[in-house]
Amino acid sequence: MRFVVLAAAIFLSTTAFAEFAPEAVSMPKPRYPQSVSGVQGHARISLKIHSDGTVSDVKALSATKPQFGEAAVKAVEQWRFKPWTVSADRPAVIDAHNDMIFSPVPENGEPVQLTFTQTTYQSCSALNDEVSQFRRDHPTRPLIAMKSFAITRVAVMFSAFSGKSDYDAALTMADKLENALPEIVRKCQARPKATYADYLPRGVRLYL
Repeated sequence: MRFVVLAAAIFLSTTAFAEFAPEAVSMPKPRYPQSVSGVQGHARISLKIHSDGTVSDVKALSATKPQFGEAAVKAVEQWRFKPWTVSADRPAVIDAHNDMIFSPVPENGEPVQLTFTQTTYQSCSALNDEVSQFRRDHPTRPLIAMKSFAITRVAVMFSAFSGKSDYDAALTMADKLENALPEIVRKCQARPKATYADYLPRGVRLYL
């Protein structure tokens, strides 16, 4: 069976875009790397967006496999935004972050929903194992950088990217998710037979 790549979903840094969000003109999707065919993963990217609409300093902050990071960087380097006039509330350069999900699926499949559903409805036991491994591998990184939590944030923002919900409202829910992560981890550790979705904030669940 031939496989295709799941398009990347993105979110922009809440700090950088508190007052102004550039309008995207072209955002090519990354190509799924053939060298890791059949493997699901994600990459977190940082970039600078300039007032002329170009991007620079594109870097892979983390990736489940180096090939995903490389593919994401290559795609983001081609992104272009609508130029803007620099002013007090529209800086010349804006820092942004981006989470990309890579998932090989049949051409007629529904990878986005499958990925999000598998993540949010996993058992707390599985989530606890992932948290423990993440803490061993990345002791100083924030919880939102962990794969399951990063995918959940993308899921929350996805409706805004597709135009089905208000961007600011989705961003507020994404921030609510990030703030709730320590409590979610604590509850899952106390009840490993529960599911991750059981402890998501109610407002957040409505976006999934």
